Amino acid sequence: MKLLILYTGGTIGMVAQRDGSLVPFHADALRANVPDLARLAAEVDCRSLGQPKDSSDVGPDDWRAMADALWAARDDFDGFVVLHGTDTMAYSASALSFMLGGSFGKPVVLTGSQVPLGVLRSDGRDNLLTSLEIAMLRDAQGGPQVREVTVFFENRLFRGNRVYKHSARQFDAFHSPNYPELGRSGVELVLHRKRLWQPDLGEGRRTSLNANVAVATLTPGMTETALRAMLLGSGAQGVILQTLGSGNAPAWPWLAAVLTEAGAQGVRLAHVSQCRAASTAPSNYASGKVIQDAGVWESGGMTLEAAVVKMMLVLALKPGMQHAAWAASWSGERD
Repeated sequence: MKLLILYTGGTIGMVAQRDGSLVPFHADALRANVPDLARLAAEVDCRSLGQPKDSSDVGPDDWRAMADALWAARDDFDGFVVLHGTDTMAYSASALSFMLGGSFGKPVVLTGSQVPLGVLRSDGRDNLLTSLEIAMLRDAQGGPQVREVTVFFENRLFRGNRVYKHSARQFDAFHSPNYPELGRSGVELVLHRKRLWQPDLGEGRRTSLNANVAVATLTPGMTETALRAMLLGSGAQGVILQTLGSGNAPAWPWLAAVLTEAGAQGVRLAHVSQCRAASTAPSNYASGKVIQDAGVWESGGMTLEAAVVKMMLVLALKPGMQHAAWAASWSGERD
């Protein structure tokens, strides 16, 4: 069995110098910092994706590079682990899940750490080694048990386009409020197989992104001028509205007109809830019907991170295909 570790940067790849300062290492130094890699019943290749990056700087160009690197190596390896910083890991996991699509068909596990690998009590070693073990899991026919993009962190495995970073201070850094965990490591490594995504082989690669997307959070007291500037004055071609509860909005008398005007000018609008554990749906409340009647796209239980990335991919399609593409479920994001 052959596994590929793709190192992009982040806290997990930091090691201490003699003066105590932390600097990123390159993939060829990974074995020296995690000697237990040699104990795996697999051949492990470690590669860096260009210069290591702080994940705060990771964006659409990097997602393309990651997806291209994984696709180029698809036929040479049985499983993949992507080492990534935590701050934007949820965005990258969503991007890879959508861009690789169902036809990739092999495990891709994103992981990282809250404490650098070069620090004695780092959480990075367990996260890395368990991620590799997950990528190695085979079914009765010898195929991979996991065939989707996932995030493994602090003993829990999640669907990649369902997570968000909830803590910068705890090892338990990621939550998946609207879809249950796919597995958990303890004394045994357990997968919940009925929760795993079964890839649609017809869901092919997506390579084009239009990053001209903004996020507008509806807040009490927001003025018409402020929202109009976000929707019509920012130049954004797509805007994710963060609505209240299960898709409600304040009863502003001007809201419907602003939303309708934005739509008429070609701005694509979708909404997610400000509540992390929520699902937007057609509302029985008058304030929610304003959102619905203005043609703002529903997101179900999508995370903000997944919605932003999906909007970038949808905007890259021809206008006549965009609404249907948004409504379709990609890589289990609406299961």
